[in-house]
Amino acid sequence: MNRETAGDIRKSSPLIQYIKNNIGILIGLLLMCILISLVKPQFLATKNLLNIVRSVSITAILGFGMTLCIIIMGIDLSQGSVIGLCSCFCAWMITNVGAPFWLAVISALFIGALCGFLNGALLACFPLPPFVVTLASQLIARGFCYVITRGNMINVDASFGELGNGYLFQVIPLPVVYMLVLFVLMFLLLSKTVFGRNVYAIGGNPEAARFSGINIKKVTWLIYLISGTLAGICGVISCSRVTTGQPTAGNAMEFDAVAACYLGGISYMGGEGSIGSTLLGAIVLGTLANGMSMLQIPWYVQNITKGGIIMAAVFFDVMNKQKRKKI
Repeated sequence: MNRETAGDIRKSSPLIQYIKNNIGILIGLLLMCILISLVKPQFLATKNLLNIVRSVSITAILGFGMTLCIIIMGIDLSQGSVIGLCSCFCAWMITNVGAPFWLAVISALFIGALCGFLNGALLACFPLPPFVVTLASQLIARGFCYVITRGNMINVDASFGELGNGYLFQVIPLPVVYMLVLFVLMFLLLSKTVFGRNVYAIGGNPEAARFSGINIKKVTWLIYLISGTLAGICGVISCSRVTTGQPTAGNAMEFDAVAACYLGGISYMGGEGSIGSTLLGAIVLGTLANGMSMLQIPWYVQNITKGGIIMAAVFFDVMNKQKRKKI
């Protein structure tokens, strides 16, 4: 094999390209795991590693939807409240209405999709800032959580918990299975379809995308519809895991999704990013949170750390953009 052939193989290998693009965060994750395991050897126990990937699942699923929003220079601040709304509605359907599990799940997913549809419709049809629209949706959805539950928790049948607490082959937690399936679907959607190419085109240069015939309104609407649906899925998982619908469910989880995106290298200026990088960012956040909990570091220090991560990620993104402009 000559040098040119070897170079072509390396260039065409998605895995090698992925490692190259995320080498910094991969090294950081490895060092973090080593340091935590030196202090707490049980960190590397199989049970704890499964707990990490289980806790990562909701953040990653939300992050997949947030990735699309950020790539087109938008954001979806309603995700956390939509989780709460769908969780409460699912529990209300099961306990108060007596609906079968499958109908409650479909109804909750419909509510999530409806929230995304309304966000997308407003942003597609009117020149409104995504921050304001989704912030308003966040407040409205959270308010409906309290309307549905009347400020109390709604308990559901314990058998419903299998959906969020069960295992595939008695090994892999079901939320991780959902995350991996959605990861594959979202990866293919963003990297292998016309829709995905349109998303990057809009984020890179909206005017050029419009002149090239891309229907920006339709793409925007679909992006927020997907984001709302993914939040609905997280709401069902959340309801199942604790077997209750809580009006505070999903509180501030949209910020974890944003942190996962930025940590994974999604540019706040749009046009760049990948689903794989977001998943890696979510894993880093989950590993960090688990390690800090094992080290008995207070929760408010964890919030400070997350805020610092978002600040640092945006800072380095801006610095890199300025360097490219100078070059």
